[in-house]
Amino acid sequence: MKSIKSEFAFHFPHDQLVGFCPDYDERVKVIKEDKPQDEQALRLRLLQIIPGSRLPRPLIKAGKTYHKAREAYYGAKKVYDEAWETYHEVLKVCEPELIKLHEELCPNCPWNGSTIFTRRDENNQWY
Repeated sequence: MKSIKSEFAFHFPHDQLVGFCPDYDERVKVIKEDKPQDEQALRLRLLQIIPGSRLPRPLIKAGKTYHKAREAYYGAKKVYDEAWETYHEVLKVCEPELIKLHEELCPNCPWNGSTIFTRRDENNQWY
């Protein structure tokens, strides 16, 4: 029987028996660089890739589906993050023009530069 590549590992993350580990080398790097020194040896010793031939077939199929979805998510998230950053940069550039426009179109507005909740009436209601 041909061995099936596995991306599942025991004790990844540390609080699960089995987890999807798409990049073993990256995980080892994270353990060595980011985890407490007194936890590293145990984490490294117990992090074990499970041979694909030993895994239940439904888990392999679910793992492949998860991996595809994960890649799509992170690809979309990167595009989203870049668009969000660009949007905020443009807002800063346009801020003087927007402030003038706001003063014209939103007279008697309580906006103080950071919130609209700056005034209360005699009944303690925001206005």
